[in-house]
Amino acid sequence: MTPDPLFTGDAVGGWLQLPSPAVAEIAGSVGFDLVCVDTQHGLIGDDTVLGMLQALSATGTPSLVRVPGHGAEGIGRALDRGADGVIVPLVDTAEQAAAAVAACRYPPDGIRSFGPVRPSWRDRDVFAPPRAVVMVETVAAVANLADIVAVDGVAAVFVGPSDLALAHGLPLAAQGDGGPESDRHAELVSGIAAVCAGAGVPVGIYCDSPAHVRRFRGLGCTFTMLAAEQAILRSALAEKLADARP
Repeated sequence: MTPDPLFTGDAVGGWLQLPSPAVAEIAGSVGFDLVCVDTQHGLIGDDTVLGMLQALSATGTPSLVRVPGHGAEGIGRALDRGADGVIVPLVDTAEQAAAAVAACRYPPDGIRSFGPVRPSWRDRDVFAPPRAVVMVETVAAVANLADIVAVDGVAAVFVGPSDLALAHGLPLAAQGDGGPESDRHAELVSGIAAVCAGAGVPVGIYCDSPAHVRRFRGLGCTFTMLAAEQAILRSALAEKLADARP
């Protein structure tokens, strides 16, 4: 398997949780290697996804949609709107990973219903397999990782570091250097990265800060996704407000 260049070379992605094509266009304009539209935990409804993907396309930025769950319907709707791929959360087994891949592909290779609405407008090869990225963030997923990465068609693994911590009884602060139980969290991430490297599968992770990007890159992650725009916006506003106070 040749790793997807979108998920290697220390690529840094953006993360969107606010329902705004304008914000998506701003994110696409700054030079991220890819951007994820988060419909699992974000505030983005189904009808807003199209405009956000169009805004990202206008900037030439590859897009992923994190879908709410495993359902083939949600995966198909994201792809019909023109996403370059999907991130599927809470994948615990090879069977679930295979189902996610199948939901991205048309028969006879998968189960996706044919109706590539927006991709057909854009002169794409509508039969080209989209990127299927599966999340590893539970005890079961870590235990089954070797089987998950052996599934044909898994483009990358993506780690949810907060759920990974909570699932293993660690505090959220374990994600950062010097935090409580940070060594244990680092062992989990580096172990996941090692299994993925052995299978030739890229591995990414969500990062709360540039410091986390550097930390997880050093643990073997091949791509990182920087903090959600709403968190960055709130932090920047709070900083500017503090600077403006007498």
